[in-house]
Amino acid sequence: MSFIQPITLPPACQQSPKFQYELDIYRGDLEHPNAPGNKWHKLQHHLKAAEKQNASVIATFGGPFSNHLHAFGMTLRALSFKAVAVVRGELQPQLTPTLRDMVEDAVELWPSLRSDYRLGMDSQIVSEINKHHDNVYWVPEGGGGDLGAMGCHDWANDISAIDNKYDAWVVSSGTGTTAAGLLSNINTPDLHVFSALKGEPAQRSLILDLASQLAAESMSKESLDAKLFFHSDCHEGGYAKHSPALITFMREFAQVNPNYPLDPVYTSKSMFAIFNAMKEGAWPYHRTLFIHTGGLQGWRGYSKDTNPYACS
Repeated sequence: MSFIQPITLPPACQQSPKFQYELDIYRGDLEHPNAPGNKWHKLQHHLKAAEKQNASVIATFGGPFSNHLHAFGMTLRALSFKAVAVVRGELQPQLTPTLRDMVEDAVELWPSLRSDYRLGMDSQIVSEINKHHDNVYWVPEGGGGDLGAMGCHDWANDISAIDNKYDAWVVSSGTGTTAAGLLSNINTPDLHVFSALKGEPAQRSLILDLASQLAAESMSKESLDAKLFFHSDCHEGGYAKHSPALITFMREFAQVNPNYPLDPVYTSKSMFAIFNAMKEGAWPYHRTLFIHTGGLQGWRGYSKDTNPYACS
């Protein structure tokens, strides 16, 4: 099975007088069963760094439905490290499916007040965990940081080795780590980044700075800037929210492409935006590769009648 597969486009997406659109999907969701999509790629160098530090504990941050936390727990259950997770907000008597899986994976959960959580490594909860455990290695939220981006830089090599003839790649963005890593690779063509967060246009500069740092002398910041296209207006109401138009699109997409499930927070919104651009004839590329970043476990945070793939 190839990790790159063709998307079926509706006739409305083939009205451009300039382009006969081809849209393929890189099935990152089928990689690494414990940490699908971009999750393993962002974790791998952090795990190596923890080994080098001789850490006995690896800790990280995330929300109660976090794809990163879920992948973190699933990955560390097979390793010798003790896993600790700081969970945003108070833990409820009824844990989310994500957190229940983490408990089964023997992850130690520490609830954090939102105000303290926002302080990151300067938070009181981090200080308490460092007192409670010796030699803790901390993975940034979402698997971010330089090492997380480095893993996605490597991922771009894997993707381009399969097919390096695309005019553009598309990727969804939360922290921007994956986008920065992909952008920094010389094999990456024009990169369109669709943010799932509301009010984050400044994230483009953060992605560009991190990519420039990773690219070092292989590419100038100007050349990276020229191939980065950042979209901050396709969040459909905000993080993890769904507009009526997006809900309709997800159902229609699932009917035509039932074997390519999209996640509810990131990839559904990015795909919706591309389809809209193609319908308007405004997408300026012939061959486009959509990179699936995983996150399908996130559907468990929504009612079953919302998930168009539940019965497909």
